[in-house]
Amino acid sequence: MRTLTSTRLRPITSAQNALVKELRQAFSQGQAINGLCAVEGIRLIEEAIRSRLKIQTLFIRESAKPKAQRVLDQLSKHADALLLPDRVFDNAVLTEHPQGLAALVQVSEYSLQSLFAGQSTLLVVAAAIQDPGNFGTLVRSAEAFGASGVIGIAETVNHWNPKTVRASAGSVFRLPVLKTSAPELLAELRSRQIRALALVAPHNDGNSGDGRSPRSPLRLRDADLASPCALFIGNEGAGIPRELFAQMDQFVAIPQARVESLNAGVAASIALYEAQSQRSAVR
Repeated sequence: MRTLTSTRLRPITSAQNALVKELRQAFSQGQAINGLCAVEGIRLIEEAIRSRLKIQTLFIRESAKPKAQRVLDQLSKHADALLLPDRVFDNAVLTEHPQGLAALVQVSEYSLQSLFAGQSTLLVVAAAIQDPGNFGTLVRSAEAFGASGVIGIAETVNHWNPKTVRASAGSVFRLPVLKTSAPELLAELRSRQIRALALVAPHNDGNSGDGRSPRSPLRLRDADLASPCALFIGNEGAGIPRELFAQMDQFVAIPQARVESLNAGVAASIALYEAQSQRSAVR
């Protein structure tokens, strides 16, 4: 067992230390830098370890030493472990209530082509989802319901944003997630004959349309989600960017009562549950 008295637990007192600055930069920019993602909190660090990601550096707040041992015990012997004064740690993590432990984690990067390796592709495409909590919830649901991966297009928030990572509860460590351009994604879908389905707001009369336009969407349960498809989901306020409408093969809506819209995370969860149900029924 490695202990907190180990000579490998290096005390760092300066906020100008290169690793401390790297941690602060990753948190402040909300994205992975040089393949490293900033993570805060025992649970997320343990999720990263459980997901077989490499912890490059563990940062321990001086006052959090008593609760750091269980994480330290799980680290590779090659990981660096640093002990920081409270003020230096707090300045680096940028959160209102620091949790006492943070880490720089080496994360995986995926190519667009790698997401099509399975037999029955089910992709979730986040189109201009800017709220990191919503995006993290979407990623978590995508893993839970068996999606092949998640793709961010347009102005979608970076999946390594600390709030997205936290909302995903670690799913972003395991499920392939990447960002690309809409034209590149749509060209790849067409070349592989994978349908692009847009999740849109329902129309007012409650009847299912033919799915050929946003004003005539199919009810979710009437859509074929068992065949290979990419499900496009926009943000709650504006929905899917209008310039993508002409590129969609079908429009799908979740029937709703008394509310105008659902946020992206909730809508994605419902649609993915339906997709899982359909796919389970045809096995």
